[in-house]
Amino acid sequence: MNLTENFLSLGKKARGLNGKPIYFSKPVDLIVIHWIGPYPRQSAAAAIYWWEDGTDGKGVQASAHFCVKDDEVFQALPLNEVGWHAGDERNYRAIGIEVVPMSVSGEFSENTITTLKELINHIWKTYPEAKLVRHFDGVQKKDCPRYYTPVTSLLDGGGRIANPAGGEDRWIILCNFLTEKS
Repeated sequence: MNLTENFLSLGKKARGLNGKPIYFSKPVDLIVIHWIGPYPRQSAAAAIYWWEDGTDGKGVQASAHFCVKDDEVFQALPLNEVGWHAGDERNYRAIGIEVVPMSVSGEFSENTITTLKELINHIWKTYPEAKLVRHFDGVQKKDCPRYYTPVTSLLDGGGRIANPAGGEDRWIILCNFLTEKS
């Protein structure tokens, strides 16, 4: 795992509030897995640049602690700060990980999965009780990480089609691998 710290700037929408960091006030008990999709050709750093600058130079109110692709890991937030990734109250008690898929379907590469496992073990050194969940497992039931969620019929202007059957089983297999002790 090649981990690069590239913290977002304070004062932008992606980090903190009114130019100050927001620290976790509740115990961190979740690690939320997301996907950056469907954009398989982007780098792990691309999301950080988007969160930082957006299209207007002011950034966007979206962020996660880490972004992963293959053996690259970019850390955008310190582990003690709130990120804007879950779209609900989980932001205040979760570490967020965005994963760049290997295809538009959202499947993660073997190399990415291995790196993700290393990263989760790294996070568990700070938050050993944190449980692994998907963005999908929240209130919104967002199809994220898409390939690892149940079949959906969500369509958007980008022409995304329904997730192939078996997403729940794929999540269980992935989760079992990521959480097994090495």
